[in-house]
Amino acid sequence: MYVHINRATFTAKSAHVATCPDCGKRTRMLSFFQEWYGWDSTCILCGRNWEGGEWNALDFVRGSRQKSINRAKALFRSTPAC
Repeated sequence: MYVHINRATFTAKSAHVATCPDCGKRTRMLSFFQEWYGWDSTCILCGRNWEGGEWNALDFVRGSRQKSINRAKALFRSTPAC
């Protein structure tokens, strides 16, 4: 018996400037859109992530904010333009 986990692919991506609700500063936000899930946005300054408008908790480990920023940048570079 095998377990298969399927996740919808990103159909759009966006890089825009906005005020981050977490750090309160004007910064770049990298956003990705998935069918059924909505927009997933990451603040490039503080690393906070929102999914469908809901705040996502960061991992409770050292360097989790920087890992979140690096993950969003890598995903933005690897996702093809739509």
